[in-house]
Parts: sequence; C-alpha cells; structure tokens
Amino acid sequence: MGTIRSMERLRRAALVLVGHGSVRNAQSSAPTRRLAEILHRRELFAEVTACFWKESPPLREALTQVNAAEVFVVPNFAGAGYFTHEVIPREMGLSGPLTRVADAKGGVRCIHYTPPVGAHPRLARLVLRRTTAVAERHALDPATLCLLLVGHGSRHGSSETAEALAADVRRTGGLGAVRTAYLEQEPRVKAWPSFVAEQDVLVLPLLMAEGLHGSEDLPPLFGVSAADLAAITDVPAVGARFRDRRVWYCQGIGRDPEVIDIILDQVRQAAERT
Repeated sequence: MGTIRSMERLRRAALVLVGHGSVRNAQSSAPTRRLAEILHRRELFAEVTACFWKESPPLREALTQVNAAEVFVVPNFAGAGYFTHEVIPREMGLSGPLTRVADAKGGVRCIHYTPPVGAHPRLARLVLRRTTAVAERHALDPATLCLLLVGHGSRHGSSETAEALAADVRRTGGLGAVRTAYLEQEPRVKAWPSFVAEQDVLVLPLLMAEGLHGSEDLPPLFGVSAADLAAITDVPAVGARFRDRRVWYCQGIGRDPEVIDIILDQVRQAAERT
C-alpha cells in the first residue's frame, strides 16, 4: 500500500485501543487513555477511543463508540495470552484478524484485530535500549548484569510473549543473564532471589499499565520505596539494595515513547494484509 493512499485510508478509519483497567485502581487505565489522547491529537485517524475489560467504556460497547466503516482494534497489553486470545474477541464479537459485520445502513464494517503491543518485534530493541541507558548511567558492566523481565502471567498460562522476548534479548548477547518471573505463575517474582544468582539485577516490568502491580506489589520485592518510584520519571531506573544484591528498577514498558510507533506499526501491518 502506498504511503499517501495508506494515510488517506487511516484518516477515514477508527482506532480502538484496548486496556485491562481495574476496579481497585482508577490509574490503571490512565496510560491507555493517554495514548488514545496523543493519537487523537495527531489527527491520523477519523476517530480514536479506548475501551477496557474492567472499566468504562466496556469492551462490549467499544464498536458502538465509533462510526467509521473500517476499525483497527489494538490491545494495549504486554503480551499475547488468555485476554488477547479469548476475552477480547469474545466480548467484541471478533472472529479473527479481520471480522466483517453489517452496519446500521446495510453496509459492511471491517474490524481489524492486531496482535498486542507487547508482542511487536521492536520490543526487544526497546528493552535493549533501556538496558543500555541504565548500564551507561550507573557504569555497570553488562557482562555481569542480570536483566529480569517481570510479566503478569496468569493461571491460564500467559508467558509466551515474555519468554519469546527474553530469547530475543539473549540472542543479541552482551548481558550476563536474561531471566523471567511472573506475578501470577511460576517462576514467581516474589521468589526471585532463589533463582537469580547475579549480584547486579536490572528489573524491567513488562506492564503496559502499572496500576497496583507496578506501584505497590512489585517495588517492595526489590527494596524500592514509594519515594524511589517518585524519582523514576527523571531517570531510566532507580537503584536500591535488597539483601546482598544491587537492584535497578525501571518503570513499566507502557510508559516508553516508542509505544506510539509500535501501535501505528501494528495498524499499518493490519491494513497491508487487506
């Protein structure tokens, strides 16, 4: 698809960003809403909106919030798993990467469903960029550093994206170790000292919207305080001591500016398939 034609096509289309949301923490939806607002201001699409599993507007009503005949649905999730494979398609009535449905005027709407943001191949580059920034700022030797990628996981087993990402980062070489841990499946992040042998550990939460997990659940497991978290907006990571380890804790990947470009690339790839 030519660049000009593709831009004109997107200006007639709608973009729907899907977030998880939370009934316990209203800030959980803030990153997805912020991304939707940024993309709305860029005027690349006719319409931009966000919907959520646990907040309003709900998934089931998302397609009624936009009027375009062509809609791109992008899950703002850190990886593929139960929610992207099962919940979102079920709630939104999607049958696959492309769903055609009748509209109120007797025409046909084309609903494109893309892979989640966190499953994009560029994520490995994003992770390495952030790892390099921390190592350079704190004069760390990457060859002795352990990168610990912390995913959410679930009882349904949702580790495929995190494990694939870890493998991609390992293949680049240069780091002492690349390991994974999860909030809700094995290996549990709370037990990280038992399976991470390295003394210097860089912790990168694979969270698009940190919510309670990023602000309350994870930091104490690494000796990071609320005051430390407040400083994380100005530095690539905050340092802490946990038992005999030196830890550098990063903000979640959802705050990275490159996420906007990843969303747009997911849309472009979906458009090129039709």
